[in-house]
Amino acid sequence: MKLLNGIITIFLWPGDCVRRKAGMTVEEDGGILRSFVNMCVWGTLFTWIALKFYT
Repeated sequence: MKLLNGIITIFLWPGDCVRRKAGMTVEEDGGILRSFVNMCVWGTLFTWIALKFYT
């Protein structure tokens, strides 16, 4: 369980960091900003990895 919580924390960190810097609470955000930022960060990273190693 501790390992899973650590993975989730790392995976959600970019969006949560942006949410905190914007001064929003979790209730105000509703997951929209965090989801968008996480999708952009991890999508860019995994696309770069795929293009670098698989093309």
